[in-house]
Amino acid sequence: MNMAFFATLRPDAFEAALAEMLAENKQLREVTDLKTLDWEEGAYVMVLDRYRQAYIGQAVDMRARIRRHWTANKQFDRLLWGHKHQSVLSVDSFRALDTTRIFAAKTINADRLERRLVKNFPPDFLLNRIEGGKLSAVRGAFIATEVKRRQLVVEPGF
Repeated sequence: MNMAFFATLRPDAFEAALAEMLAENKQLREVTDLKTLDWEEGAYVMVLDRYRQAYIGQAVDMRARIRRHWTANKQFDRLLWGHKHQSVLSVDSFRALDTTRIFAAKTINADRLERRLVKNFPPDFLLNRIEGGKLSAVRGAFIATEVKRRQLVVEPGF
């Protein structure tokens, strides 16, 4: 279902949204060698042009975090989010060859930058499941409660 949805998205609209984000955030630079992100704190944007999708993240070591996205092994039910017919596919479902471009900004305010980028990027083009940034006490408690709730809910036929 996700792939069918991705196919309905216009490539020119995706490229325009990405160009606008880059124009408004000059600190984001295209990365041609992941080694330059080794032990660098900041925010990053992984672009999957074939699917007209982007993932925005932040990390203390951006290179290591991006590589973990590509090598993650998750159970199928952890790759889905929400109801099976409305799920947002996890970025961890994709691999290195799916990622066509990476942009990054080295900053100690990565959580703030990530939150702003996610908030301002069109959701149809975004693989992020929840707003990023540091976990506050309230947000952390909400996420922990939501994870427990979702583990208890078992849908028939899933």
